[in-house]
Amino acid sequence: MKPEALRTALLGLGFSRVVLLDAAQCLSDGTTGTLVLALWTYPAQQRAEADRAWIHPYYIASQKAYMAAKAFAGEMAAQGVPIHQRDDIRVKPIFCRLPGFHQGRNTISYIDGVGSRFHVQIFLWDEVCTPDLVPEAEPHPLQCGECTRCYDVCPTGALDGEGFHREKCLRHWMMNGQVLPEPLRQAMGNRLIGCDSCQVHCPHNPPAEEAAQHTVDIRSVLADYKGQSMALRPVIGSNITIPNRVLAQMLIIAGNSGEDALLPLIAPYTAHPSPTVKEHALWAQKQLQKETAQIDE
Repeated sequence: MKPEALRTALLGLGFSRVVLLDAAQCLSDGTTGTLVLALWTYPAQQRAEADRAWIHPYYIASQKAYMAAKAFAGEMAAQGVPIHQRDDIRVKPIFCRLPGFHQGRNTISYIDGVGSRFHVQIFLWDEVCTPDLVPEAEPHPLQCGECTRCYDVCPTGALDGEGFHREKCLRHWMMNGQVLPEPLRQAMGNRLIGCDSCQVHCPHNPPAEEAAQHTVDIRSVLADYKGQSMALRPVIGSNITIPNRVLAQMLIIAGNSGEDALLPLIAPYTAHPSPTVKEHALWAQKQLQKETAQIDE
């Protein structure tokens, strides 16, 4: 297969840009051949209203890209083309040395003219091709200037002048199976997966003009979390649709909803065998009961 035929095939699957790189120039482990970066872009969207759980569009895009890449790799294998889908190669250290790419204070990668609204699938091709871009020896300096908007809008203070604090990041806690620290729970709002605060306020990104396209009914998940998790699996993938994790996250959202009508659906989970689900259910119950008491006063 010629490089242009490979590029055309990937673009035909929905990828918006394909970048060919010399693997030896990008990786320090002696890997040779061609790195193929297939970029899938997506539009910025507004957050959903509080009565529904919101899914960040990145996760929709990344699932579409993953499935397209998987199909492409399978087709190449059937044709005997030595190109393999890889998920073990870190791209941030590569991006920050490529012309036209850079990293923001929020640690997210950006492309000039595109911003940070993209997902990348990586392939390693055994063939050595002429690269589209040549990485520079050192990482680019940040292009943020004096801007600190991401610090100012981060709902949990995970970004500041000292760097990125993973233990405060909402995305770090979402669907990881662990109990969400109580100080972060109200900041989670109605986000099922994804945060977006730093990206939506970044001047390198276009404004979020589209309405939210991917929302989930809170009541439906609480009533049938296993079925609803399976329904979400083809949309956002298996890693983040483990039923107990979806349920645990939805209970936080329910607690933030202000809807005391959800209390009967929350109550059974206060005795759930999962410690995370149980803790989140007790918190949600307490939040809604507290709000109901305040209204009665």
